[in-house]
Amino acid sequence: MQASDYINWWEANKETGLEDVKKTFIALFSRAEFLPSIYHPILYKYLKNPQMKHWDEEIFSFSKDKIREIEDKVGNEVMSSTLLSNFHLLVYAYQSILDLEERIMMMNRFKGNEELKAKIFSINIYNDLLNTAFSNTLKLFIEFQSVTEGSNLFQKNLTPQIECLASSKRGYQKITDLADSNIRNAISHGGVKANGTKMVFSYRKGAQHLQQESTVYDFKDSMLQLYDGVTAIILAWFSYLCEEDISYNEVYGNDSVHEDTSLFFERLSISTLLTTCDKIFQLEVNNQEEKREHVNVEFTGIDLDIDSRVFLGLYAAERIFHLRKLSTKDTIMISFHSSKVAKSFFSIDCSAVSDLTNGIIDMGKAWQHVVDSKNVLMFPINDEDRNEFEDSFRYYPDIETDDYRLTEIEDISLEDKKRFKAVAYLKRATRPRHVREAVEEIISRIKALENHGFSSNKVKSGKMEADIIYLVLYKKEVRRGKDRTLFPNNNNFIAQIQYDIDMKFPIRNRFVDSHLKRKREETIEYNWNPNF
Repeated sequence: MQASDYINWWEANKETGLEDVKKTFIALFSRAEFLPSIYHPILYKYLKNPQMKHWDEEIFSFSKDKIREIEDKVGNEVMSSTLLSNFHLLVYAYQSILDLEERIMMMNRFKGNEELKAKIFSINIYNDLLNTAFSNTLKLFIEFQSVTEGSNLFQKNLTPQIECLASSKRGYQKITDLADSNIRNAISHGGVKANGTKMVFSYRKGAQHLQQESTVYDFKDSMLQLYDGVTAIILAWFSYLCEEDISYNEVYGNDSVHEDTSLFFERLSISTLLTTCDKIFQLEVNNQEEKREHVNVEFTGIDLDIDSRVFLGLYAAERIFHLRKLSTKDTIMISFHSSKVAKSFFSIDCSAVSDLTNGIIDMGKAWQHVVDSKNVLMFPINDEDRNEFEDSFRYYPDIETDDYRLTEIEDISLEDKKRFKAVAYLKRATRPRHVREAVEEIISRIKALENHGFSSNKVKSGKMEADIIYLVLYKKEVRRGKDRTLFPNNNNFIAQIQYDIDMKFPIRNRFVDSHLKRKREETIEYNWNPNF
């Protein structure tokens, strides 16, 4: 299989949804005879993502007509070159709506009252939506207006951007009206208050101080209306790209495009419908032993079995090797992130990638090269029935008594060991005997805690007692700075403690252990600050 077609094969044979994407968007993009495959992952999100799929049809049609109106004025060649040179604005807008979608979903899952939901989520989402995705779509239209009018209309900030396009002669009111000017002004100047279900927006208009009232429900509706409008504008631009067959061929090696545009298309070229290349970054390794380039490629998406990660990872490495014109002494690391698989990765020498490309070795031997190099960590899918949202937000409440405050309690269990770590502030301990008494009580409290496991990997969990507990003890409560260090010159640091039912004490800190005074008392190991 050639590197150029493995994505198409994967989407057609290993994923579902491609035919729905083609059917939906070829019908929607009236001038498109086919969809350039590089846009399949984006269009799939418009079809399936819980927020993006609600894009505003009226705004889409208006934006699509506006784009063609601009093309009629400037011509196809100028239209394409201007779009490509400013495409990074569309990239920023698209990436913003993806990020904001996650925050909207988190807001919808939040079970607090509506006032708290507005304060934590909707106000900030609306503000960021205005100043990232919405602002960048306006900037893109302003660039084209500058071309059509023969003058530089660039505006840095949102308000003048809206004012620039809102004039009747330019005709963008349907887009600029998506943002309520009074609410926008109030948010920009910190003039928003939520009390119960009521919201008050305070703003200035000239010398006047004015207020506008709303409800948290109406405000959320305004925020979603803006989101749906912005996603529709972005979709209209992708419609134009598909209809004009503008894809990676026009971007790769094009010195007129922004670096972020090139990186965006590079990531798209190794993304599938359900597995997205999230990051690619290149580092120079230059030391006495070696000098080479190292490229990191990160994927996010659905839970893939190990064979699937190997397949996509090796072909992605091959594509990156060619796109970046790497040498055989360079290296590539591929990593995968998903909800029910612990972070997995492998590194491969470009000499092996070159042999794979040239047919000297096949996929099996290429993977054996990776395994032999031992630069690989691949975990299986966790097949437990999990709630990812609950797992992400589960926490252990602080425990406080007259003698100590126990905080930062965290489950660090392994498959065969139930483990916790925590930080304790001892309020009245001035001697080792006081510390031991407090430690024994703290360990008994932590041992009894129930843990619930993780979405990403199986661990020992349940109501059984903990096998291992790791504690750091301080005198006074601090959360950062030199008073949190674990070295003897920190007078606030008392000791590191490890409880281990098997008395093997596996948790070690090689940076500080040698500076501390170790003493074991049956199942508890004390690493004392020698100055305590």
